[in-house]
Amino acid sequence: MKISLIDPVGGHGGMDYYDYGLAQGLGGNDVLVDYFTCNNTIHRDFKNVSLFRTFGNIWCAKGLRRGYFFFRGYIKAFQNSRKNGSHVFHLHFFNLGLLNLSVLMIAFFFKQRKVVTLHDVNSFHVSSNRLIERLSMFFIDGIIVHNLASRTALVKKKLSLPKLEVIPHGNYLHFVSMLPIPKNKEKMNLLFFGQIKEVKGLDILLKALVIVVKKNANFKLTIAGRPWKTDGDHYEKMVMDLGLDNYVERHFRFIQDNEVADLYKKADVVILPYKRIYQSGVLLLTWSYGRTVIASNLDPFTELITNFENGFLFESENPDNLASSILKLNHKDILRTTLNSRKLIKNKFDWTKIGQQTLNFYRTL
Repeated sequence: MKISLIDPVGGHGGMDYYDYGLAQGLGGNDVLVDYFTCNNTIHRDFKNVSLFRTFGNIWCAKGLRRGYFFFRGYIKAFQNSRKNGSHVFHLHFFNLGLLNLSVLMIAFFFKQRKVVTLHDVNSFHVSSNRLIERLSMFFIDGIIVHNLASRTALVKKKLSLPKLEVIPHGNYLHFVSMLPIPKNKEKMNLLFFGQIKEVKGLDILLKALVIVVKKNANFKLTIAGRPWKTDGDHYEKMVMDLGLDNYVERHFRFIQDNEVADLYKKADVVILPYKRIYQSGVLLLTWSYGRTVIASNLDPFTELITNFENGFLFESENPDNLASSILKLNHKDILRTTLNSRKLIKNKFDWTKIGQQTLNFYRTL
């Protein structure tokens, strides 16, 4: 089988780790993969995987010019796929909005099966449009979501769904190395990593940190990520107003790949204080680096995390409860949860197994 994996984001926003993971998993199952993306994506040598940068410098362009790169990239990908004998277009969407509906309508004029991995069932920025969602389903042959929580949310929409499959998000072990387990020490470093969206609850974490440092000053937080739909000034002001200047190291910007390992190496625990989430790549990246997490008790997290076994859970949007979880941290619990999460990330989230599941799904269409 030959498939086309099409994602304009790629290396621009860290999606290349996911894309290459899936491509590698499929390639390891003797699927030929043509990966279409942007110029920000570096070439990686995986079996049966070919890279095509049909979206060019889309992320250097603005306004109508970016729109031109966007649609030209998809059309070139579709045309090249047909020419190369691809059987499936595998698309990656974070919502079912008007722009992605337009992509599906263009894809309709090609004979390939259309599979969509729907990373977010609903957009975190704009309200869903039921008419657009219903029209989108007409053009899709199969949908993949990463967990039961996403499947339930999608089914609740009562759309006329195509074939729907739950297939996990894979690990990042082909791209990062597990770090040594943190040593037992008096000072404890916390990390908030990734794109900063309002729904990711950084405000909850900062409010919790105020409580923490009043009781124990041996905690320090590092924030590393680019703000989305806002700017770092908002959170910078919050840090200062809460009197946390001496307890928070701030990097409100895009974090380069070569900086990430150092951030994780310094961290003892990674905090995921999200208010809403469908799937967290940061969780899987954290486990891939060999670090444990404190996460809010949202369904997508509780599917993966058992409290005090392979991570820690707190009551979502409750700063007091998060503060309590942080203050209870000790080396023995961190060691146990880290060792258990290392076993889990290697076995359950192996891309070759996921590639086989994805291939089996293609064959049902």
